[in-house]
Amino acid sequence: MKAAGILRIFLFLSLLAFWAVSHDSDTAPLLAQNAPQDERSLRKPAQSTPNDQEDQEVIKGKASISVAVDLVSLQVLVTDDKGNVLTGLRPENFTVYEDNIKQDISNFSPIESNITAVMLVEYSNNVGNFITDVWDAMYGFANSLRKGDWVAVIGYDMQPMILCDFTQNRNDLESALRRFTYPATSYSNLSDALIDALDRTQEIQGKVAIVLISTGLDTLSRHTYQDALDKCKEANASIYAISLGQHYRLMLEAFGRMSNELSLNLAMADNRLRSFADFSGGAAYFPRFQSELPAIFRNISQLLRSQYSIAYASTNTAKDGKFRRIKVEVNTPLTDSKGKPLKLKVITRKGYKAST
Repeated sequence: MKAAGILRIFLFLSLLAFWAVSHDSDTAPLLAQNAPQDERSLRKPAQSTPNDQEDQEVIKGKASISVAVDLVSLQVLVTDDKGNVLTGLRPENFTVYEDNIKQDISNFSPIESNITAVMLVEYSNNVGNFITDVWDAMYGFANSLRKGDWVAVIGYDMQPMILCDFTQNRNDLESALRRFTYPATSYSNLSDALIDALDRTQEIQGKVAIVLISTGLDTLSRHTYQDALDKCKEANASIYAISLGQHYRLMLEAFGRMSNELSLNLAMADNRLRSFADFSGGAAYFPRFQSELPAIFRNISQLLRSQYSIAYASTNTAKDGKFRRIKVEVNTPLTDSKGKPLKLKVITRKGYKAST
């Protein structure tokens, strides 16, 4: 049996064991795969019973900040120049600017909590040569989830389809992942699928992530790349993009089968994934080998669970529908080994769209 096949079986059995431990038989059934495509948000889980409230966090809706800007909420991650996450910071360590105007922080709290995630997975002939990568990525992320996390699965080719609504029921998740076998179409409408997923998650409260497992290629989307990028700039969710087929690309180059046109298309695909992640306050990954995936998922989990929650009331009360840029600065007395001020990196979204 090939190594990839053995790895797939191992991941599948590991996931089953994890589900068996965490599965709660009283979990309410959620959305089936044939959901109407015009629903604007994923359904929210039913309220938990008093007996299992400690094990479940119900996802609650709230108004999008593109609709109401009285309180602007941010999820902020702070790292040093080596990528180490900084914890223990206080409100006085943060300064928030909106369009270069300093804002007063109204609410602040460090976060180490459960997450809400959507797995948005490409399912076209573009991934036909490395379908194993798709499986490994999906099961790897599923294995990184905790018992209290919510997860939904959306597959896309010509159009997105909800395969599993937000659930903590691991059997529902397993059924959704098993539907990814071999693609049937050549369409990969990334911009349409991403905008749809961001629309569906816009009113979900708390830490929301879209794990985009994709080649980054786009075929016939009705929306442009700029449309999708604009949506990312005002999104409630952070996008964590995992590029598919990097190893396959290396093989094409090694055998001299990479044409100039294909090379350009793949470079544009990588740029899409980077830009979507950057403008939404997420991260992009380009693994060349399957062995890199576990570390990637651990990193995503750490990033999501180590964010600070900051909220402020904007001093700009105009309802003009304009995009407002946000900048967060962090000041600490921390120094490096040479006694110089520690260089910090702040990761959050770039801004938001005001209401009209």
